[in-house]
Order: sequence, then structure tokens, then C-alpha cells
Amino acid sequence: MKVLLLRPAAEKKSMARCMPLGLLAIASVLKRAGHEPHILDLRISEDPDQALKDALSNFQPDAVGIGVMTIESKYGFIDAAKVKQMAPGVPVILGGPHCKHEPQYILNHKQIDVMIIGEGDVTIVELIDAMAEGKSLDTIAGIAFRRDDEYITTTARPIIRNLDNYPQEYDLIDMEAYFNFKCSMDFFPVYRSPRFIPLVTSRGCPFKCTYCHDIFAKSIQYRTAEVVVDEMEMLVNKYGIEEFHIVDDTFNLNMKRAKRIMDLIIERGLKVHLSFPNGLRADFFDDELIEKMERAGAYRLALGIESGSQRIQDMIKKDLDISILPGVVKKLSQAHISVHGFFMLGFPTETKEEMKGTIDFACKLGLTTANFSLVIPNPGTELRDSFIEEMELSEDGFSDYSFDAAECNASNVDDDVLIELKREANRRFYFTGKRVRHVLQTVQPKWLVQSIFKTPFALLWRNAIAPTNAPTGHDTPVQNQEVS
Repeated sequence: MKVLLLRPAAEKKSMARCMPLGLLAIASVLKRAGHEPHILDLRISEDPDQALKDALSNFQPDAVGIGVMTIESKYGFIDAAKVKQMAPGVPVILGGPHCKHEPQYILNHKQIDVMIIGEGDVTIVELIDAMAEGKSLDTIAGIAFRRDDEYITTTARPIIRNLDNYPQEYDLIDMEAYFNFKCSMDFFPVYRSPRFIPLVTSRGCPFKCTYCHDIFAKSIQYRTAEVVVDEMEMLVNKYGIEEFHIVDDTFNLNMKRAKRIMDLIIERGLKVHLSFPNGLRADFFDDELIEKMERAGAYRLALGIESGSQRIQDMIKKDLDISILPGVVKKLSQAHISVHGFFMLGFPTETKEEMKGTIDFACKLGLTTANFSLVIPNPGTELRDSFIEEMELSEDGFSDYSFDAAECNASNVDDDVLIELKREANRRFYFTGKRVRHVLQTVQPKWLVQSIFKTPFALLWRNAIAPTNAPTGHDTPVQNQEVS
């Protein structure tokens, strides 16, 4: 069958335009199973509606798959409706983290025919095979669908353990389309070479943070170090890749494996830049790992810190002792590794004093850059259940959340106060000569333009200066759903 795999168009200022690895993984298994996949990334299209029309007309798919996170799910539903309008008889399959939601809150969107729950690598092949042969969907594990106005959820799909069996087929994607972005105030990637690519070396995380999706049964599966570096070497030689952004949930959890990957990069003489933008664990570093990362080309990483309150840390089950952070950040900075910190404001029961404490903590920590997001209770998380209990929320609103808007606030402060605290965090963090001096000491001079100007100024514009990017309540504008 011919399967169009769609990444929905989304607000550019909140959605990074990087290679859609999830869709590439699905396309790769479909290709190896004898189907014909085609990836359409509307996020990088200048005219998404026309691109979708052209793809449906020229490719004429037998099915359309859409992958979404919760933060972009409303755009997935919008584009699914467009598919149904342009090609009424084509089944639409929804997958991705948002599909940890209860089926009735996704399948009540009539433009969605089937949702894939959890990893889709095996499920999608069985599903497309069944559709091609006209078989019943009841025996396919890991899906939900409608039948006569009833929601059918099949048995859960086991976690994929051997990731080495699922290589990416990079010829299925236009690699060059991701190397030539024109920077604007909407999108300021941090990179040393525009020829960078995201890379996944493991899946999952064993920690039980209440705000995180549970797609992989709170477990972690690894690709072997040799397979990872083989792929990197191939990408360098075949596609001229000069930089890798490793986007694992917890790359450094297995420090022995992390060191082995760094050793292999060094041994093979791969002259590449390494960034870890997805948030490493601060409590899984030692001096040897930091030294090997520096030698292998690591220049930037992010730490998932979330809060400067130990009470909040314990409540969200982060299992992180924040007293270790100053020492870790100092050692990374001394290794000329730029450190970014992820923080969240607005956890249930969180007070104004605790949020101000988080801002103080972030400002004093020695970070190069930081991001302050408002808490989002994603479906499939323990945090979501807490929000439901605290606020008796309507389930329908889970497609409208924004990192910049207090659309779901269970903290102990009002919406407008929460928004102002977020702005205050960015102003206090970035508007200081100390921050500039720290960057000068930490980052190699030739990379200062990107490290000191691009990221901080873009964050300031979005979060501290531009007032329209942080509405309160449910005032987020909804994209026009009509198809011209």
C-alpha cells in the first residue's frame, strides 16, 4: 500500500523545524515490509495547504498517517480534517505521544479512523497489512478504532527491546531540506554547523516523573554503541553531516555505554560537533564522562532541572537532589560545554515563593542559557490525573495547550501572576552582565555569535518582551480549519 506520513503544520515560533525521526522510523519499517511510504513535513513547507493537496493528488495514498505530540495535536486534527475533505475515502491513522490519551478523546474527532498507542514500528506494518488484505483490526495489538459508535481498544503492544533491528532508511527523506533554514525570530536553532541531524540512540526512561509520558513502560532500551557510531560514520561519509543532536530521554543513564560511544567517536576520528538538547540527568555524570564528551566534540547540553524547590522535586518524583547541580554545571562549564537548563513553573500546589525560588536558583546556577515553560498536563501522565482531580477539567481541552499560556493552571497563583512570573524569569536570567561574562568564559570565541546572541535574544523576544505570546485562559487563537 501507499502510505502518506504527515507531520502537521504548526506555529513556527513554538515548533522547531528539525528532521521528523518518528515518521522516518515508521517509513523505514513500511519500506522494508514492501509498502510504499512517503513523508510530507508540512512544518517546513512555505504553503502547507498546497503541499498537502499536491501530495494527495500526485501520490494518491491508500492511507495517511499523522504523528503528533500533545502540544501540536490540534494541528494534527486540523490537517486530518483537510485530508478527509480532499480525499474522503482515505483512512487516517494518528500516532505519537498524544495517543496516550483515552481513545474517546481522539476518536471523537471523526476525521481519525485509527489511533496507534505506544511504539508504532511493528503496529503500523500489521495495521497496513490488514488494511491491504481487508482483514479485521481486532487482532492487531496496540491500536484503538471506532466500530458502530463504540471505541475498541486492542491488547497492549509489547515494548520493542532490540532497537538494533530497526535502522533508519535515510533515503526516504529529503535531507538537504533540513540544512538550509533561513533564521527568523521564530526559529533560532543552536548549532555550530547547519549540516546537523537529530539522532536517537535509546528509547525510554526508567524514572517516574509525573509530568512525562509513559510510552515505553518506564523502561529504557538501547542501541548498541557500535551500531550508533556506525550510523554516525555513515551519515558523515554519505550525507556530509557535521553535527549530531542526540535527543534521547536519558542518554547518560548508562554511563559505561555513553563513554563507549564517546570513545568510538574519538577512535574513528570523527570530527563532529555533539549537542544534547533533550535534557540529560544531572546525577549521571563523572569526571571521566565529561572529559570524554569534550574530546568527542560535545559543546552543548541541556539538563532537565524543572524546579529549584526540593519539595516540588519530590512531589513530581524527579528523584533529583538539586544540591548536586552547582558542582555539575561548574564542571561542564570548565570543559567548555555550554549548559542549558529546563525549568517549569506552575505545578499543582506550587506557590509564588517556590516559583521565585526556582528563578533565583536558575539565575545563580551558572547556566549559559535557560528555558522557563509553563506546566502542561500531557495525556498519559500522572500529572494530568492530578490536574483533573484539582480542577475538574474538561477532557476536550487537551489539544489546546501551549508552553506560553496559562490554559491549565493548578498552582497557588492566578493565571496573570503565573504569566508574569514566566516573563520575570526570562528577564532576570538574560538581562544581566554576569550572564554575558559567563558565556564569554564558557563558550569558545568563534561560536559566540550563535551562543550569546541568537538563543537568548530569541527567548527574550518570545517570553519577556512580546506580550501577545502568553495569553491567559483559553484565548489562544485557533488556526482556520477551512481549506481554500
